[in-house]
Amino acid sequence: MMMLMVCVFALALAVPASAADQDYVLWNPATNAVSHANASVDGPAVVTGTPGNYTIVITLKNEGTYMGITLPASYAYLNANDDSNPDYEISAVRSVAGGKTTFTISGVTSNTADLPIQLQTTVAGFHNAVHELVIKW
Repeated sequence: MMMLMVCVFALALAVPASAADQDYVLWNPATNAVSHANASVDGPAVVTGTPGNYTIVITLKNEGTYMGITLPASYAYLNANDDSNPDYEISAVRSVAGGKTTFTISGVTSNTADLPIQLQTTVAGFHNAVHELVIKW
């Protein structure tokens, strides 16, 4: 019986962490949740990995609602700051398909700590800005 328990425990440790969905909002540290940014969030983040080395995947719709009007949006890049260093040291991998932009952020140390990001956004081809936001779990 003891040998069976040891085998089951060893197998449990050998199985990699599975993907888990986590709800989040995009937060402006100076104000609060950013309603027009959150209108572009397409479902929860997918989080995989282990403590100290998580991969977080977020998907944004290539449109947003601003003052009640839906406008096309695009996102050129997303950088993340995973520590107290003032630099945004993680550059997310970007992919665009089916009217959505997906960012994969690798090497994140915690899947529960808020994650500061820089998100470059272009709306309707005329408003272009880099927003400093926080992925708030």
